[in-house]
Amino acid sequence: MYQWEKGISLSFFQNEQGECVGGDKVVLDKVRSYGFDCVELSFSHDDYFKKYRFTEGDNAEQLFQYCESIGLKILSIHLPFSDVWDLSCDDAQKALQDDVKLLEAAGRANISVAVIHPSFEPIAEEARNKRLSNAKKNLKILNQVAKENGIVLALENLPRTCLGNTSEEMLSLLNETGAAFIFDTNHSLSEDNVSFLQNMIQHGYCPVSLHISDYDYVDERHDLPGNGVNDWKKLLTMLRDGGYKGPALYEIRHKVSAERTISLEEIADNIALLINGDIK
Repeated sequence: MYQWEKGISLSFFQNEQGECVGGDKVVLDKVRSYGFDCVELSFSHDDYFKKYRFTEGDNAEQLFQYCESIGLKILSIHLPFSDVWDLSCDDAQKALQDDVKLLEAAGRANISVAVIHPSFEPIAEEARNKRLSNAKKNLKILNQVAKENGIVLALENLPRTCLGNTSEEMLSLLNETGAAFIFDTNHSLSEDNVSFLQNMIQHGYCPVSLHISDYDYVDERHDLPGNGVNDWKKLLTMLRDGGYKGPALYEIRHKVSAERTISLEEIADNIALLINGDIK
């Protein structure tokens, strides 16, 4: 029913220590063997710079070449986020500099989309306007760097007190930075997902990619579609009718609770059901 490629965020392969093995060849081979067409790089700052040394030499190009050799596309790179790597802070120069390095390396790897969080959290209400101003200034700079490297910078909607936690605030961020939009289907907590997405599309911001997962409208859960409250028929139909051209890219936690883990096989089975219209 939905003619979209199948994608997965490599954050799924984060281990108990917080290290991600998603950039290892054996993992990439496994992802391809389960029928995925594309991936999103999603590592911590230390993993990008210390483990994979993504910005050094021709490491980015080599990763691209390996993925291409097995028929797997690196669609996107998720830039790191934490209280330190936050472009809404008053002192975000180091974060901005390292994001620029990652974008330049991503350009060499033929990556087309860079995902970024407008902020980290918590953000006190009295500091919100200042944090928004900081984020807009730095994201506008980063968006220009992305364009120079052939990349679309996409701001992700976020939950709780983060910037971009409502559609109106996301529209303000996008309008003033020139960036694009990526829609996470388990982050909207103050307005329902259907209303959030509808408002974005009506204002000309159909997402360039997705982070697909399900949740309980209490907090983000990154569970499989069908195990939460999302109205998938409405969301996917709205995306299709709005001209969405990106992949059905899953951002799922391997461990969703103390009692339950999710396997790559389960994700592959679930994504086939979703794009066939069998999950409502």
